[in-house]
Amino acid sequence: MRALVTIVVLAALSCGVFSQASLQLQGEIVEILSSEKPELTGILAKPRFAYAPSQVFSLERQSVGNNYLFIYDLGTKRLTEIRTALRDAGPNITVEDSIRQAVVYNGQLDWRPRPDDQGQQWFAFVSNGSQNNRDIYIGFAGGSNYIRLTTNTAVDSEPKWSPDGNSIAFISNRSGNGDIYLIHEVDKIIADVNRNIKNFKITQVTDTAMPEGNPAWNPNPGADLLAYAKKESFPGREVETFQIRVINLRLEKDNVFEVTNDPLAHYTRPSWDPYTGSRLLYVGQSFLQNLNAELYVSELAWGSDKMLKNKVLEGYKTEVFKNVHLKGTPALWLAGGEAILCQEDRPEQNYPLYSVNVSRWLDKKERAVNYFEDLHNAFPYVSDFDMRKNDFLFIAQEGEFFKVYLTQVFGDDVVPNKLAEYSLVNPRTGGGASWPSGKWLIIGGAAATAGAVAYLLLQNGDEGPAIESVPIGLPPSMPGGN
Repeated sequence: MRALVTIVVLAALSCGVFSQASLQLQGEIVEILSSEKPELTGILAKPRFAYAPSQVFSLERQSVGNNYLFIYDLGTKRLTEIRTALRDAGPNITVEDSIRQAVVYNGQLDWRPRPDDQGQQWFAFVSNGSQNNRDIYIGFAGGSNYIRLTTNTAVDSEPKWSPDGNSIAFISNRSGNGDIYLIHEVDKIIADVNRNIKNFKITQVTDTAMPEGNPAWNPNPGADLLAYAKKESFPGREVETFQIRVINLRLEKDNVFEVTNDPLAHYTRPSWDPYTGSRLLYVGQSFLQNLNAELYVSELAWGSDKMLKNKVLEGYKTEVFKNVHLKGTPALWLAGGEAILCQEDRPEQNYPLYSVNVSRWLDKKERAVNYFEDLHNAFPYVSDFDMRKNDFLFIAQEGEFFKVYLTQVFGDDVVPNKLAEYSLVNPRTGGGASWPSGKWLIIGGAAATAGAVAYLLLQNGDEGPAIESVPIGLPPSMPGGN
């Protein structure tokens, strides 16, 4: 590993590329969980902090074709497995036998952006439940029962909370290959102390012949924008490709903006800048480059006609990182929204980590791409990660085991206490959101037991030592002309 770092630094020196330490580890690195524990055997993945300032996070365990969800409280050191109702075990079958007989799927957890009035942190997830059919459920950290929101026989997946925490977007095959639906008035379910709300609304947002996926809400509650990937066909092309679209939920007609239109590449996994809400990050995979994945950014703005447009040119996008590794976290916006963290898809170098300062990149300045040397040297097999402010949660593979670690980071690319300043506010503000008038469904809700969980703030500590100017690795790509 040390030889690798030497080579990288020499390459940087030969190109005259220098930078301050954009990301550094700060303080102790604490091991939290390990797949050495019998209840966590298998592959650990997708650590995700709750949004509230708490010490709660979720993770997935994948083992023998099954998928399990867990929530861990750093304050109480309590590990809870999320389990929906089991099949009837019968008089001669134990619960353990029932679990082994069923194909278990619990995954795709998404945390609600705000806690409820009691401070409980809610989440949505997908489970095959007692009917062996994947549906959307919600629950809260510290609870043990979960509310099933969908009961259709088709597969429902990819739940995503709206920024105000009152709606959930999801993908369903009930109308074809996969359309976007919205669950409304989730606040009423959460606020009801008996958890016995019987009726709530589901609307169909899109109705197209080809599948859609990867829904991503704009972080501004006043924007009412939802990005997603949609498969498209192009004249003269036999192969359809996924393209990035943004739908304006305040409109019923002419409400879809085409961010990309490229018959030779797939574009998926949109992710909004969480602080301005105007930059959209997504993954592109070109047929002409052996499907190597690259990261792109488009800057969006409202035009004088109150229609969404690219800020520079229609169809304009900027490549910010080449050959990104997609198996774990493809890209994570860091605190402050100035930079992202990702891994390069180089297995021979143990997938090195880089931070990309998007603002510097778009301004075509040097020091936009920076090698995260501290973490990569200490843990050369990082497989997945998440970050809230300057608290950094990651999973590293060590031999046959997967371990979850918690640490803190600091540097130029992290602004942990920056307040959001949304610039993409929907100009059509009259009368609130105008949801599509498509299909309305009435769904029965199950009961959930009330409970509580202690929330403790993570300690941010000092700002860390002074940042020295050090050479960085040769970045995977650099702004043209610099």
